Amino acid sequence: MEFKIKRTSGKTWGSMTGDDFVDEAFLKKIGDLLVESIVYEAGKDFAKQGNRKTPRGFPEGIPRSVKFFDSFSYRIKNGKSVEVLSNWPWISQITEGRSAYPMEWLTQQEGVSRVPMPQDDGTVLIRTTPATSQDAWIHPGFRKHSFIRRGYDRARRQMDKLIKEQVVKVLSGIKMA
Repeated sequence: MEFKIKRTSGKTWGSMTGDDFVDEAFLKKIGDLLVESIVYEAGKDFAKQGNRKTPRGFPEGIPRSVKFFDSFSYRIKNGKSVEVLSNWPWISQITEGRSAYPMEWLTQQEGVSRVPMPQDDGTVLIRTTPATSQDAWIHPGFRKHSFIRRGYDRARRQMDKLIKEQVVKVLSGIKMA
């Protein structure tokens, strides 16, 4: 399952009119640049958290997983716009943030009696869950991240090169693949 993160019109990026200017090849270049920029900014956030998972008890940060960084992609919509997507299941919680909340589903009352908890040293600790939802463990929540907005800003700063190439292509009448 993929989740739409943001959509942008090709004409917004091109700032010009005409079907010749905003073609599929140009939109693909925009999509590649957007995904590359978003992944770069997410990597910066991950580096700021020490290139490791979030310490226990703190709001979740950027996941320590190559799958997270590989989860970003794009698709061209109606030949006119680029949608940036992610198939990371918790992407909205990472980008919007979430306050601490009780894990009421993780109780004996809900049929879960024990939970394996992998430790940093490779051992696995087995913990007994709370008896009722009133005693449920509290998840620390998710820290809100702005790497998508910063990725769009970064891509926008790099668009000059793509726009110049596209102008030359359109004016010279050369069709590039």
